Amino acid sequence: MENPNRADVIGYCCLRFPVADLKRSVEFYCEVLGFTLISADYSFGEAHIGLKNGNGPGIFLMETPPEEVTPLKFRFPRPFFITNETGHVTVIELLTHDLLTLHERVQQAGATIDKAPVFRNEFGYFTFFDLDGHYIRAVEERQGC
Repeated sequence: MENPNRADVIGYCCLRFPVADLKRSVEFYCEVLGFTLISADYSFGEAHIGLKNGNGPGIFLMETPPEEVTPLKFRFPRPFFITNETGHVTVIELLTHDLLTLHERVQQAGATIDKAPVFRNEFGYFTFFDLDGHYIRAVEERQGC
C-alpha cells in the first residue's frame, strides 16, 4: 500500500520575484535587507539570493520586462503582482531582530512604506513595497513580553 502522506508538502524550494532591474534589486535585497548573493547570471537575467544564516528558501530575482507584469487586485486595497507568462505571485514576510533599524534602512533606500512600525505585545511589524512593488511585511518577535 502506498503512503498517502508522501505527497504532503515537506518544505519550500524557493521563491521567485519578477524585477525590472536585476542589479538594482540584488543591491536592495543584499545591502538593505541583508541577504547574500548566492549566484547571478546577469546575461540570463536571474540571480539567486538567500539568508546569510542559510535558513529558509532562497529567492530567485528574475529580470522581467514591465509590460509582462500585471498588477492584480484582491479584496484588499493593496496590489499583488503576477507575471503574464509564468504566473509568479509575490507576497513575503521577513523576520528581523531589529525592526526599527530595518525600517530606517528600507526607508532610506527609497522603498515605499505602507504601514509604519507597530508593536503589539510580543511582536512588531511594518509593511512596505520593494523597489519593484512587491508587498513585504517585516516582523520582529520580541523576547520576554
